[in-house]
Amino acid sequence: MRSLFLRFFSTITGQFTAIAFLASGLLVANVLYTGNRTLDAALLENIKLSVGQTSQLLNLTVSTYASNNDLQTVQTFLDEILDKEAKNGLTYVLVANSQDKPLISTLALNAATPAPDIASNYEKAARSGIIHVRNRLLLPGNEIGFLQYGLSTKNIIAATTNERMNSLMRTLVVVLLTFFAIVFLGRQITKSLQQMNLASREIVAGNFHMRIAVSGNNELDLMSAHFNRMVDAVQAKINEITELNQSLESRVQSRTLELENSKQQLENNLMQLKEAQRQLISKEKLASLGSLVAGIAHELNTPIGNAYTVSTTVSEKVEEFEHAHNDASIKKSTLNRFAADMAEAADLLSKNLKRASELINSFKTVAVDQASENRRRFNLLKTMEELAITLQPQLKKTKISYRIDIPSEIVMDSYPGPLIQVISNLFNNAVLHGFEGRDGGELTLTAKLDEHDSRFVQMQFGDNGVGIQTHNLDRIFDPFFTTKFGQGGSGLGLNICYNIVSGLLRGQISVQSDIEVGTRFTLLLPLLAED
Repeated sequence: MRSLFLRFFSTITGQFTAIAFLASGLLVANVLYTGNRTLDAALLENIKLSVGQTSQLLNLTVSTYASNNDLQTVQTFLDEILDKEAKNGLTYVLVANSQDKPLISTLALNAATPAPDIASNYEKAARSGIIHVRNRLLLPGNEIGFLQYGLSTKNIIAATTNERMNSLMRTLVVVLLTFFAIVFLGRQITKSLQQMNLASREIVAGNFHMRIAVSGNNELDLMSAHFNRMVDAVQAKINEITELNQSLESRVQSRTLELENSKQQLENNLMQLKEAQRQLISKEKLASLGSLVAGIAHELNTPIGNAYTVSTTVSEKVEEFEHAHNDASIKKSTLNRFAADMAEAADLLSKNLKRASELINSFKTVAVDQASENRRRFNLLKTMEELAITLQPQLKKTKISYRIDIPSEIVMDSYPGPLIQVISNLFNNAVLHGFEGRDGGELTLTAKLDEHDSRFVQMQFGDNGVGIQTHNLDRIFDPFFTTKFGQGGSGLGLNICYNIVSGLLRGQISVQSDIEVGTRFTLLLPLLAED
C-alpha cells in the first residue's frame, strides 16, 4: 500500500494532487483565519458602539427624571420597554446609590446584582450571551450612584456564527472546485506525457511509425506536434543512413582487401628492414672488430719487427763466432763481446716479445668479449685498460690523448662484451667527429659509484672537441643518423650504444654537449645486471 502511495505521488498527477491539496489547505486556513479576525473585530466594534449608544440613552433618561426626584416614572418606563427574554438589546436596568442600595431595578426580587464587565473583556462577555455595563450617575442631593444594565448579544453572536459557517462553506466550495480543476489539469498533462513516453518507447524499440495524436493548440499539443516532426526527421535520417550503409558496405569490403594487401606488403617490407638492420649491425660489429684487428696488427708490427731484426743480428753474430771458433782464432775479447751482444739481444728479444704478448693477450680478451654476450664478473678498470691498449693504435698519427680514471675496486657482474662495444663506439665516434678541424685534444673515461644508489656505477666518456649542434642532440641515438654519411659513417654506432645500454645492460645513457667545449656521454649501469 505504501509503495502504491509513493508511486502515485511520484507521478505528475500525484504531484499536482499534492500541490492542490496543500494549496487548498493553506487557502482554507488563510480564509478562516482572516474571516474570523475580521468578524471578531466587527463584533467587538459593534458591541462597543451598542454599549456606547445604550449608555448614553439610559444616562440621559435616568438623569432627567432623577434630577426631578421622579424615579417611579423611570421604573414604570423601564418595566414597559424591557423584555427579560429578549435575545438582543437590554435585559435589565439597575440604579443604585453610593451604598449599592438599588433605587430602580428590573431584576427579580432578592436577585443578586451581577458583577460589571470591564471594557477590555467585552468580547469574551459577549460570547457568553450578555454584557454587564456599569456607569456612574448623579442622583438627587448631588449623590453619586451608578447605573448598571445588561445588554444581550445572543442574536449577534448567532449571526456571527452563522456568517462564519456560510463563509466556511463558500470557501470549501471554491477550494474543492479549484482542487478538482488542478487535479484535472494535472491528469490531462500526465495523459499527454504518457502518450509521449509510450511513443518514445516504441521509437526506441524500433517502431518509427509511432505518432502522438494532436487534438488542440495548447503547449502540450504543440510539443506533441514537434515530437512527431522530430520522429519524421529521425526516420528520414535513418533511411538516409541505411542507404549510405548499404553503399558503404561494398566500399568497406573493397577497402579492406586493399588494406590487407597493403598490410601484407608492409609486413614484408618491415621484415626486410629488420633483416637489413640486423645485417648492418652485424657488419658494424665486424667492422669494429676488423678495425681492432688492423690496429693490433699494426701495433704488433713494431715489437715483432724489432724481435726479427734482433734475431737476424744474433744469427750473424753466431755465424761470426763459429767462423772464429773453427779458425781457432777466438780471443778473450771476442768471447766477451759475443757474450755482451748475446745478452743485449736476449734483453731486446724479451722486451719486444713481452710487448707483443701483452698486445695479443689484450686483443684476445677484448676480441672474445666483443664477439660474445656472455655474462661474467670482471674488474671495470682492468677491462677498460685492456680495451685502451687495443684502441691506442688509432691515436698514433694524431695528437689525441686518452685518459682513464676508474677506481680499482669497482667489480661488475654484467656483460663485458657489450660494454666494450659501447665504449669502443663512443671512442670511434669521438675520434671521427669530435676533433674535426683541430690538431688534437683529450678523451677521458671516468667511473664512480652512483652517489644516490651504490648499486649503480656512473661512467662518463667525454672529449674537449668541437661539440654537437643543438638541433642534432635529440637525433644522435636514432638509427642511420650521421653527419658523415658517405664519408665512413653508418649512423648505427650511437644507436647500437643506446640499444645495448637500455636493453642488455639495463641502464641509461644520456649526452650533454657545448659547442667548442666538448661532449660528454653519461652511462648509469647496475653493478649486478638483471637476467
